[in-house]
Amino acid sequence: MQKKKKIEPTFGSIFRAVEEKAKKTSFLQDTATQITLNGNLDNLPLYVKIEDGNAEVAPYEYINAPFYIDADADTFASVLNGDKDFVVAVSQGSITINGDAAQALVFCSKLF
Repeated sequence: MQKKKKIEPTFGSIFRAVEEKAKKTSFLQDTATQITLNGNLDNLPLYVKIEDGNAEVAPYEYINAPFYIDADADTFASVLNGDKDFVVAVSQGSITINGDAAQALVFCSKLF
């Protein structure tokens, strides 16, 4: 059995993991968000857009997104690895969501 590669708290590792996960997830609603990773990453953003059920992930800012996710890179990697629950990370303040709560809830419940 092949061991799953651990997602590191680096921009490249998180970007690839979000891209892979988003492309495998079935979304019923079009939306877009910007995820900004904080830590030793110079607060680099990544953009996730869902349109007609297809996910696009790109390494740039998305102005006027319906909601924004700001996350500590270590915590975000832990969530993607399944080591930490997304809701717990939000309640602890390690991940914050700003904007349209309804769209964020649908998106995050599908992706995480």
